[in-house]
Amino acid sequence: MMTAYIESGLKLNLPKGEHFRFQDCEVYKKLSGQKLKEMDFGWWQKEQNRLWLIEIKDYAHLTTEERLPNHLLDNLVDKATDSLLMLASCWAKTGKGQEFSACLPLPVQQFPEHPEQLKLKLFFILKIDVTMFKDEIDALRYRLNDRLRGRVALFNIRYVSLVDHLTVIKHNLLPIEEIEEET
Repeated sequence: MMTAYIESGLKLNLPKGEHFRFQDCEVYKKLSGQKLKEMDFGWWQKEQNRLWLIEIKDYAHLTTEERLPNHLLDNLVDKATDSLLMLASCWAKTGKGQEFSACLPLPVQQFPEHPEQLKLKLFFILKIDVTMFKDEIDALRYRLNDRLRGRVALFNIRYVSLVDHLTVIKHNLLPIEEIEEET
């Protein structure tokens, strides 16, 4: 059984009981006004023993300010950093972490049992239109990885993925599809 989500004009299908959204956690709702950011989805991919953190942004619907490379980069860095901190608080069993844990699938709450099992994937998807060029995405991906390199290394992550939605769909990287916009 799958749960379908519509985010930024894309439909993401995730297995029921194996995903979460920090934004749905009461503790996140209380903390979000304190400059805490989150990635859109967490997905425990059981067969790969991997935890995905997924962010989807519709580039065409960003404001002029949000499209500025430094603003967009800062936003993505904050989302990744804060999401990793929320997970770390769960695994460290802090007070707030235990509140977050209640929102997570059981394998994520107990994850990782052994540090070598820590498989995290930070995956950013930009829904683009034809005005955004591949070299712009490549430059943003490079800068994102450069900014996050030390932070993600703490979680055994070698690099962060940032791809356009067409590549995700074409290569079946995630269970995602474009939805028709109503006219």
